[in-house]
Amino acid sequence: MMWRKITTVALEEYRRVVVTKSFLIGLLIPIVIYGGMAVAMVWMGDKADLEDRRVAVLDHTGALAEPLEEAARRRNAGSSVYRDGRQVAPKFYIETVAPRDGVSDDHLVELADRVRAEEIFAVLEIGPAYVERAGRRGEDYLRYFSDRPTEVDLPGWLRREVENATERFRFAAAGLDEREVRAMLSHPSIERKRLPERGEDGQVRFRDDLTELAFFVPLGVVLLMFFSIQMTTPILLNSVIEEKMYRISEVLLSNLTPFQLFAGKLLGGMLVGVTFSIAYLVSLGLSLRYFDAAGYAQPGLYVGFIVFLLLGLLAFGAMFGGVSAACQDLKDAQNFAGAVVIVLVAPMILAVVMIQAPDSGVAVALSMIPPFSPMMMTMRLAIPPVPPLWQLSTAVAANLAFGWLCVWLASRVFRIGILSTGKTPGFRELLRWMFRDE
Repeated sequence: MMWRKITTVALEEYRRVVVTKSFLIGLLIPIVIYGGMAVAMVWMGDKADLEDRRVAVLDHTGALAEPLEEAARRRNAGSSVYRDGRQVAPKFYIETVAPRDGVSDDHLVELADRVRAEEIFAVLEIGPAYVERAGRRGEDYLRYFSDRPTEVDLPGWLRREVENATERFRFAAAGLDEREVRAMLSHPSIERKRLPERGEDGQVRFRDDLTELAFFVPLGVVLLMFFSIQMTTPILLNSVIEEKMYRISEVLLSNLTPFQLFAGKLLGGMLVGVTFSIAYLVSLGLSLRYFDAAGYAQPGLYVGFIVFLLLGLLAFGAMFGGVSAACQDLKDAQNFAGAVVIVLVAPMILAVVMIQAPDSGVAVALSMIPPFSPMMMTMRLAIPPVPPLWQLSTAVAANLAFGWLCVWLASRVFRIGILSTGKTPGFRELLRWMFRDE
């Protein structure tokens, strides 16, 4: 009878949240936003700023401005600017400016005024000792002046071409054959591969190790768990506060015990969180499959995610449910909930740092200690190799114990707070409610 009532409350709570336009909109908005961002990035990639970039080069060496002009001519006629007969990038033009006697700051100010007047895009100054192998201190500088701090292609190209021209100058000055020296120094770059596997046909297969995905998958599942808990548990808080303010809970408690009402609401909130997460897990799986990267989802990742999500929802949902019952309005509940949110945010921040060292002592310890464990262990599940079984078992057992402790303490607060009126209790009063005799 007790479980039937709890299930009834849970299903009604689930239906009231999920079968609504607001939930469906909330489910779709992130997909629309991030999908729209991806489409916009692809679309904007074909809508690059094609305005010419004219750079005034103040070359105190007298040896690098001409090679820069030649490099710019080659670039403007090459594939960096034109693809399939269409211009896809801005052209770079070099304007050589003869330096005055000495290094004149006034000259730089005049050139800066030309940048402000949009006559030129930027100024490049090359120190007089830049091409020397052991440049004189303070005279071997390379300085780029512009009022466009977000421009990265032009200064990067200038740096590379100046370095290439400097190397050619030094080779010639030393009487060395540049091509021979470069051939001696050349070597293949490292290829990152996953561990070789033998396929069903008996052939050994080598797959590329995509470093970007190796970071994206664990970070993605951690963020998904954070948002699932962070978006689901406040629903429970709002539901309890609303029913308390409008005295609906008094009617419900005429047929239910406080624990049955609390457990039903908690179970319903957990089902909402799982529904939310499954939708995005399916999206993640389809995305990895589309990019032929399904292998980056470690064995058992999806199952492990759901298990630890449920454990996280059990603990944090209980915290939010107990806090909300003790408050008299939504404002007070949000103040109390702020402390719980800090506990929720901490493991997410730590997970971002621990992705590079998932087997370190700190990461292993945090992955087995609630309330950090759900997100930290999910992160480790997404990074090969999979944590050993004893660590997974310890984490599950510890989170079950912590979750039931949270439920027990929160239910004791709930049974008193749901019918309380007047001033919202402080933390000391809440502690008395938790350990008060029946």
